[in-house]
Amino acid sequence: MGTYADLMGLAEAAFVVKSRTVRRASGRYLEELIGNERLPRAQLEQMQNARAAAVARFAAVQTPYYRRLFDDHGLDASQMHRLEQWQRIPLLDRTIVKEHAEEFVSTESTPKTAREAKTGGSTGQPLRTQQDNRVPNLALAWRMYRWWGVQPWENIARIGRWGFGVTDAVKNAVSWWPSTQIYMDARLFDAKAMHAFHGRIVRTRPVLIEGYVGAMLAFAEYLDAENLRIPMPRAIATTAAPLTGNVRARLEGVYQTPVYDEYRGSEINWLAGECARRHGLHMFSDARRIEVVDELGEAVPAGTVGDIVVTDLTNRVFPLIRYRPGDRGMLLDGECTCGVTLPMIAQPEGRTTDVLRLPSGNAINHGLMAMFSSHPESVRLFQILQKADHSITIRVILGDERDARRHVENAAQQLRQRIRNEVPVSVLYVDELPYTGGKTKYLISEVPSS
Repeated sequence: MGTYADLMGLAEAAFVVKSRTVRRASGRYLEELIGNERLPRAQLEQMQNARAAAVARFAAVQTPYYRRLFDDHGLDASQMHRLEQWQRIPLLDRTIVKEHAEEFVSTESTPKTAREAKTGGSTGQPLRTQQDNRVPNLALAWRMYRWWGVQPWENIARIGRWGFGVTDAVKNAVSWWPSTQIYMDARLFDAKAMHAFHGRIVRTRPVLIEGYVGAMLAFAEYLDAENLRIPMPRAIATTAAPLTGNVRARLEGVYQTPVYDEYRGSEINWLAGECARRHGLHMFSDARRIEVVDELGEAVPAGTVGDIVVTDLTNRVFPLIRYRPGDRGMLLDGECTCGVTLPMIAQPEGRTTDVLRLPSGNAINHGLMAMFSSHPESVRLFQILQKADHSITIRVILGDERDARRHVENAAQQLRQRIRNEVPVSVLYVDELPYTGGKTKYLISEVPSS
C-alpha cells in the first residue's frame, strides 16, 4: 500500500480526469467560478443583474405561480434588469412556497432535470422544492474550500442530515474513489456513533470536517471528554446555525485548527462562506442574489440588520425569486483584503422567528446570539427559552474560563437591563442541550407570535 501522499496524488489525478470526462460540467463550472471570484466589482454586479433578469423573465412565462404574480402586480418581465422594477417583485416565504409548491414547477422540470430538495423541518415548516440537476452546485463548495487550503479531491468528513441507504453509500464511495468522504447522521448522535466516527476519521485523515454547529460541538465535547485525538484537519466548517464566538473558540480549542462559517440552505444550497481572513462571508453573487430588507420589505443599507432575501440565479426547474429563508443578517461595505472581490455579508444572526416578545409589545432579537461574545470561553453552548408567561431562562453549558459563572451572570443582568426588567430572567446550568433534527436551536419561544 502506498503512502497517504501517494494516495492523494492518485486522487488528484483521478479528479482531473473525471473533471474532463464524466464530471466535465462540474469541472467547467469550477473553472468559471474561480475566474469570477476576482472580477472587478462592477463587472460582478453587471453579471448578477443580467442573470437575475433572465431567471425572472423565464419564470414569468414558464411557471404558473410567477405568470399569475406578474399579471396581478402589473410587472413587466422585460424590465427586470432595472433594480427599481426588480424590487417590486413581492417577497416569498416558506408558507407561500409550501402552499403553492406545484405552481413553482417550471416547464423544464422532468425526472432527468430535477431532484427533490426537502428541508429538515426544524423551523416547524418543512417543505419540498426541486433543485436543477443540470447545475453542478457542488462546484460552489469546491471554490469555497480552496479559500481554506482544501482541494476538492482531498478526504472530507461531514456531520449532518444524511440518511444514505446502502446503494447510495456504495455509489458515493465509487464516485469519489480513491479519495474518501465519510458521513455521520447528526440525528443519530450517541456515544457509539461518535466512537465509530472517530475511528473512521483516524483511518481516513480528512483535511476538512464539516457539519451542523451543534453536532460539531457535541463531537468536540466527546473527543475532549474521552481524551481522544484525531489527525489535525486543515479546516473545520460549520453551518445550519449561527457560529457564535464562544462556539468558534471551543471548536478551535479542541480541533486545533481554524473554524470557518458557511451559509447554505436546503431550498437554495451554498450561498456564502468565509475566506481565510474570516471578517465576513463572501456571497456567491455569480450564482445567487442576496438582499437585506426591513420589516416592510424595503432594502436597507450595508451595516443595517434586516431579513435576508435570496434568489437562485441558476435553478430553472423550480425558480425561487426574492425568497425569505427566515434568517437575519447584514450586508458589509468594502472589499476583503484576501483579493476575492465577491461582496460580503456578516455572519447571519439567527432566524427571523428567534424573537423575545415582551408583555409591553416590544420584541428583540438583534444581538442575542452574541450575548457572551466578550468572554467566549465562558460558555460552550447556550439556549434561550421563553415560556408562555414571557419569563426567560438562559440554559448554559459552562466553558473552562475561571470566572465563567460571573461572566454568565453579568450577561444575564445585561439582558435584564435591555428588556427593562419587564419579565424575570434566570440562568440554568446544564450538561447538554436538546437537538431538533440534528440541529441546535438558540432560541425557543412559547409566546405566540402576533
